[in-house]
Amino acid sequence: MSSAAAGWWDGGNGGRREGLRLSLNRSLSEPGPPKRCKVDTISLPTSPCVENAVLRREVLSLLRKVTPEVLAGWMATVSPPPLIVDCRPFIAYNVSHIRGAVNVSCSDRISRRRLEQGKATLADLATTRIGKELLRKRGFKEVIVYDEATADSERLPSNLFLVINSLIDDQREPILLIGGLKEFS
Repeated sequence: MSSAAAGWWDGGNGGRREGLRLSLNRSLSEPGPPKRCKVDTISLPTSPCVENAVLRREVLSLLRKVTPEVLAGWMATVSPPPLIVDCRPFIAYNVSHIRGAVNVSCSDRISRRRLEQGKATLADLATTRIGKELLRKRGFKEVIVYDEATADSERLPSNLFLVINSLIDDQREPILLIGGLKEFS
């Protein structure tokens, strides 16, 4: 190897790398070199996962469920029909939805964050003027919510959970349509 190549390999300064070598000939009982910085241990607050699990259990305990057959019966016999909230993206809502449903689109990250932080309400996220008015009215205590195909209330998608939690915060009683639009159709 040429001297230019050797200079490049050791960074151009042969002595600079000498300080990087580890001394392997000392005993484990001997103290090592002094530490350059002091590391303190601190105790962290409770995990957000624990708080989320408690909130999730509370929300699920307040969530009622309805089958597509029972909802169809309510819609045919109860006047006025119940308030129904479609939690799918706006495009999916425009393709197909339950008659009279209001679309609340919180499938994008910005809308979800605004709703989580309390900077927006469900009425703010409604995609139509009529939907905004219906969600602002206090005439509906029970609100049916659905997405595409959620069949298990224990495995709610985050946007559906967020809508249900917002309804509970608004002193309403959310009712999950089991199976979503897929089963209702």
